[in-house]
Amino acid sequence: MSVRRLVMSGLEPGPALGLAAGAMLAALGRRAVVRPVMVGLDVPLWRLLSAAEAHPPRVLDPALHSEPLAGELYDRWADDVDLTLLVAVAPVLDRWQGVAGSRAVDIALRFDAPLVLVVDARGRGPTAAAAAVGVRALAPRVETAGVIVVGGDDSGPGGLGALVRDEVGLPVLGWIPPQLSEQFAREAVAPGGPRQLGPRPVAGSGQRLCREAATYLQTDELLAAASRSGYLPAPGRRVFAPESVAAGLRLAVGWGPPLQPLALEDFDLLQAMGLELAPLHLARDRELPPHVSGLLLCGLLDERRLGDFAANKGLHETLGALVDDGLPTLAMGGGALLLLRRLADSRGRSHDLAGVLPAEAEVSEWYDRPRYLSVEASSDNPFDEGTGLLRELFDLEFLVLERETPAYEVCGAGEAQGEGFVAGRCVATTLCPSLPARPLLARRLAEAMRAAGPRP
Repeated sequence: MSVRRLVMSGLEPGPALGLAAGAMLAALGRRAVVRPVMVGLDVPLWRLLSAAEAHPPRVLDPALHSEPLAGELYDRWADDVDLTLLVAVAPVLDRWQGVAGSRAVDIALRFDAPLVLVVDARGRGPTAAAAAVGVRALAPRVETAGVIVVGGDDSGPGGLGALVRDEVGLPVLGWIPPQLSEQFAREAVAPGGPRQLGPRPVAGSGQRLCREAATYLQTDELLAAASRSGYLPAPGRRVFAPESVAAGLRLAVGWGPPLQPLALEDFDLLQAMGLELAPLHLARDRELPPHVSGLLLCGLLDERRLGDFAANKGLHETLGALVDDGLPTLAMGGGALLLLRRLADSRGRSHDLAGVLPAEAEVSEWYDRPRYLSVEASSDNPFDEGTGLLRELFDLEFLVLERETPAYEVCGAGEAQGEGFVAGRCVATTLCPSLPARPLLARRLAEAMRAAGPRP
């Protein structure tokens, strides 16, 4: 596999990585078809990359996707692009969730890709180059393509730029000026930055600033560095393979406000199995698409658009009737919230929802980065079994809970702690499984769809 590729990572947490990654996509996207792949998950960074004019980003989560699955995922995502940009969420020498082999320098070696370092020089002098020296000393086998400097001043013969070029021995692949970097940190949704009170960022400001920052990058040099990537043999397709039980089946997939499709690798797997995905617009459609045999609701929840779904009473009635009638249904993360009777968002606004699940809840916090829970599928879960890690992206407090059968039991919680709901052929969990990491979940959903048959 010879697709051009780069790995980029910051030297420390902060908004510099988001601005540099957005600028890289804008610059490279003018010359190539680019796929961003996040290593680890940061929700603001994911939203920023999703809004870029590039292929939708994917998430390689080292806590969930171990080898050889990680190689198979990457191989599929590189299929239809000219260049992949792997953006490591954690600082360059830090592990993601303590997983061995998850550092940006390890990823660069694993995928034989040059590493671009992002140096945050805002309010700092030439000492900002010291961390780049440390990376080269601690990871000598990694080919470091160069650095992108965010902010800082390059004046004088002993300035930061001269140190990076002359003392560290790395080319400067871009220098984003201080005014632009400070504006991004102040106005845009900056990954890793502190939460700010006051007005929300102006819509589209992050992309506008990234496009402006792209003009300060050395695009030719970046493309030349990406072309130095080595050859990777294609791994065998073990998870992303056709399943005879899925052939010819249509799965309705919730789409549009208020859901934002985060785990696109789930859709990749379902399509590789042979399922046809039929979009269900949650704010507009009152009925499911014709001839579907199941329903999938998953993704992030955009609180600002929750009222769009709350107003679609016709769809609420349809979902309730179909779930009661045994339609195979999998609802995960924000998708599970849509099936509650009522939900109060983090700003205190209350919404009447589908009412499929006997519960009312309040969201107290959305996480920028996931928390991981070890769970075991309950014996009544028709789609899943065994233990594993699931992602948690928000903190939820139940105000009314009449659950009879949980979908999972949280491991290590002292007394038994149930999570999620099982209602006939409906499994709903506010946690977020990764289907490639739990392919049995997808396969059993397809088996239930085959047994249920298509709806008219």
